Amino acid sequence: MRFDLAQTVVVFDLDDTLYPEADYVASGVRHVCARIAQVYGQDVRASVDEVLRVDPAIDWLGFACERAGIPIAAKESLLWMYRLHYPDISLSNSCLIALKRIREAASATAVLTDGRSVTQRLKLSALGLADWPAYISEEYGDVKPSPERFFAVRNQYPAQQYVYVADNVRKDFLGCNPLGWIGIGMRGSHRNVHPQSLVDCADAARPAHWVDGWEQLAALLFAAHEGIG
Repeated sequence: MRFDLAQTVVVFDLDDTLYPEADYVASGVRHVCARIAQVYGQDVRASVDEVLRVDPAIDWLGFACERAGIPIAAKESLLWMYRLHYPDISLSNSCLIALKRIREAASATAVLTDGRSVTQRLKLSALGLADWPAYISEEYGDVKPSPERFFAVRNQYPAQQYVYVADNVRKDFLGCNPLGWIGIGMRGSHRNVHPQSLVDCADAARPAHWVDGWEQLAALLFAAHEGIG
């Protein structure tokens, strides 16, 4: 596969692609527990961390309410506190280097992500990507694998080639593959929120390429571009 980046739009998923989503969860837990301590005078952080270590899928907000001795009805307020907090997350150094090179060389770059508008834009701001074009599901009334936002990118940024870098084989590439986009899967780790197992995964849901990190992604995109492969 050859990439002429000057004629290519490169689009990125957000969670578990540009940064580990587990870092966002940890940031939200810290924020909510700090507010519980501030408002109710109860320090539940260690207890919440422990139950999440044992069972990451547990209803930790309900547990926090119970542990702090506050009404379970307050869980809804805590949930929005979690969703609307300014997250303590960051891009890795290798990601920063790769994004800078790709943005300078590509026809255009953008982010296409599922999630709530304010939540996802707070993440982008924390990552230093607030100025990137962002196609967020809540703002369009659809979720992947709906092709609508892929069409929107194509309409706004006409190019010869489109690349989507993402992680979730259950939905990410089902939207872009039928449109002729080149899907690149970013392999994660055991911390990924969504598993990347290809068992029972249809061919239409698989990316054209897999990379193990940002250095490999840059090598794939720039090899033909720089005439070294």
